[in-house]
Order: sequence, then C-alpha cells, then structure tokens
Amino acid sequence: MAEDKDMNQSEPVNSKDELLDAISEMEVDLDRTISLTDEETGEEIEFIVDDTFNMNGKEYVVLLKPTDDPDADYEYIIMETVEIDGESMLQTITGKEADVIYDYYDNLCDELYGDDEESDK
Repeated sequence: MAEDKDMNQSEPVNSKDELLDAISEMEVDLDRTISLTDEETGEEIEFIVDDTFNMNGKEYVVLLKPTDDPDADYEYIIMETVEIDGESMLQTITGKEADVIYDYYDNLCDELYGDDEESDK
C-alpha cells in the first residue's frame, strides 16, 4: 500500500469544479496534473491523474506523486471522489477501508496487466 501519511484527513483535501468531468475529458497525450493542498501543512502537492475506477458504487481516482526512491519513479495514492454541496471533491481513504480498496486496485491491475513480480523472475 502506498504511503500517504501527510494526506490522512477525513475531510476532502481539495476541491475542483466538476472534477470527474474534467478528468474524464482529459486526453491521454495532455498534461494530466492536478494540485492538492495538504490541510495539515498547507503544502501544495502536484499529482498526475493516472486512473479512475469504481468499487461498490463509489468512484476512486489513482494519483501518482514523484518520489525520491531510486527503485520507484512514483508512489500512488487512491482518493475517493465525493460530492459535497454539489461540488466534486477528493477525499482521503483511511483504515481498513483503505486496505480493501488498495488490494482491490492491485488485483485489478494484476488482472489487466499481469503481475510485475512474476514477470521479473
């Protein structure tokens, strides 16, 4: 599971007008970055919108963040899209719910793209 210690809030971390519409209208070759503000630190962090998926009637967005880890270019976090006062927002998922959602997405990727660990052997 990706580390997202600075992003653990129960409230949405940032709002974007018509977020889901904007994501769905992005073309593959266009810049797919969004900026989110960490409510604890006030730091603005840029993410690449990598994927969206549905699980149990909820929509999730997979975001990539550059990392200093020499073994990985990016770390990913998954955020739930929620609507508050008619506005689409991203909300951090936490606890056991996060474990289930990350496992689901990992399995989904394994089914679609194969298991990278097995292909390395």
